[in-house]
Amino acid sequence: MKTENNFLKRLDGSIILILVAFLIVSLLFIYSSQQTGEYGAQNFALKQGINYAIGFVLLILVANLDMDQIKRLAWPAYIVLFLSIIVLRFSPKSIAPEILGAKRWFNIPVLGSIQPSEYFKIALIILVSSIISKHNTIHVNKTVKTDLMLIGKILLVATPPSLFVYQQPDTGMVFLYFIAIASMLYLSGLKRSLVAVFVIVPAIIGGILVYLYFYNPDVIFKDLVPLLKPHQQERIIGWLNPSENSDQAYQTSKSLLAVGSGEMLGKGYMKGNVYIPEKHTDFIFATVAEEGGFLFASFVILLFLLLIFRIIRIGHISDTDFGTYICAGIAFSMTVQIFQNIGMVVGLMPVKGISLPFLTYGGSSLFSNMMLMGIVLSIGKNHRQYMFAKKNDLVDTL
Repeated sequence: MKTENNFLKRLDGSIILILVAFLIVSLLFIYSSQQTGEYGAQNFALKQGINYAIGFVLLILVANLDMDQIKRLAWPAYIVLFLSIIVLRFSPKSIAPEILGAKRWFNIPVLGSIQPSEYFKIALIILVSSIISKHNTIHVNKTVKTDLMLIGKILLVATPPSLFVYQQPDTGMVFLYFIAIASMLYLSGLKRSLVAVFVIVPAIIGGILVYLYFYNPDVIFKDLVPLLKPHQQERIIGWLNPSENSDQAYQTSKSLLAVGSGEMLGKGYMKGNVYIPEKHTDFIFATVAEEGGFLFASFVILLFLLLIFRIIRIGHISDTDFGTYICAGIAFSMTVQIFQNIGMVVGLMPVKGISLPFLTYGGSSLFSNMMLMGIVLSIGKNHRQYMFAKKNDLVDTL
């Protein structure tokens, strides 16, 4: 009992409190979003409450692991989850149905829907962190050649599964994979010349696209957009030119109406009246802004900022580079995910199937994020253990 209490005391209380706050916000606004009547008797808020209960159990189980145990799980988890993604690709619709044109989930009795690509993100972050820390231990004197070797190793483990996930199709998840990898590589100490290439090349491409959009839009709409898949074309066209493509921009226009009509203080809880399809999932922030207004929406964003700050802080004080890389991958991929989701709700970004962490309804997204938080808590726990342990405790640990 005493050991259990000591374990709980070593966990970062700030992260736990933020997650509890997200639990309350998620349940309240999912319940409000489901009152449109389109979902029948389904109670998504109750299901989300059950998901959170399971999520906190997963968080505690993962937080109870130490860094060596997490590192040893890297390859087994990677292999199992990569195989599950491959199996998903070739599974019949009876166990892997297509939902809105995407084949991303296993539909398993009792367990419900499971999205392997969500859990693969955890395995990939852990494995890439392990590869980087091991590579840097071997190659202390870094050169462009050793840096390219490191990038090559990571591409070998990241590219094949990413191609399968892209075919589901789920470009948003693939984007998050490589955001996490890029942040870890940046902290690994790559040569500045390589970092410059990875920054300058995308910046040039982005600048060219912006120029074409304003001064030669036909190249964008007639030459480049048709190269994309049909669902991607609809989202890009609806984002770039919503006034002339009302069908493609339907969700965005409705979410903008919801957010704008909330004004400063909101319409009040359960008083939102703007209809948005699947409002309780990826567009949950529209309900938050409509009913809670600018002030409450800002409070939710502040919670996210505090969470990201705590993750970065724990990574900064981590006793190992392995822990630092993991925290970097989690913090930056989650930051981009939050920006993308809220950005699409307010029209700054194209619509993509990327959930808002901890608020969107769904099991796989919540479970994977709670497991990631468990890893962060494990990293912070180990630091606190060594920082505050008594001399005899340290001798026993060593």
